[in-house]
Amino acid sequence: MISSSSSCDFGVAAKFACMLLLCLLIIMPVISLASLDEAYGIVTNVVDGDTFDVTVEKASEKVAYRVERVRLADVDSPEMDSEKGPAARDFAYAVLMNKRVFLDIDDLSKTGRDSYGRLICVAYMSGFYGQPIAAPNFNRLLVESGFASLDNFTNNEFDPGNWRSEIVSQIVPQIDAQPKSDPLQKLGSDLQKNFTEDLLPKLSQSAGRELDKAAAEGWDWIKKQINTSITSS
Repeated sequence: MISSSSSCDFGVAAKFACMLLLCLLIIMPVISLASLDEAYGIVTNVVDGDTFDVTVEKASEKVAYRVERVRLADVDSPEMDSEKGPAARDFAYAVLMNKRVFLDIDDLSKTGRDSYGRLICVAYMSGFYGQPIAAPNFNRLLVESGFASLDNFTNNEFDPGNWRSEIVSQIVPQIDAQPKSDPLQKLGSDLQKNFTEDLLPKLSQSAGRELDKAAAEGWDWIKKQINTSITSS
């Protein structure tokens, strides 16, 4: 016959094991995105739609200064002296100012910089838990919001085609139009998007509540075991 104490031990252990497995399933996508946080920091100044300053919190070997100027790779926003320039800057300001961004810095060049000394980057925004959001990156978001055009410079490592953008009309003429995606591939992309943007945050919140509950129950059980040991002594 199994004692009630053994049953309690097994139940608590099983519950903690389930919660641990759930946590691993939640954080695995974040681990797989580790390359996105090559460097990160807080945006402290927005110059125009595709250029801003970052106060660095985590540096890479290409980061040389406490405050770095970032030029978004493969996008081109209107200049500030043009009619649409201020609107593009305002959009970037509204999305990025005083927010943490994660930077994937160009590896094709030795310094990751352009001729003006700016870091050439794909920028990723920060999620609810402080993790980088893989899609859409801010470069793509800027284009799809109408505040920049795609311009696939060949002097950096990035390929805008990998951003999975469906806005083909904004690609500059020298870029060949991407072939239409297979319906099954599109379905997979839609399912991944729904999981990342809808299901995963809800799952994370639910897991947090369950972990708190399990931790409390586990702590109560430990205190009972301690009291039992003291009483029996």
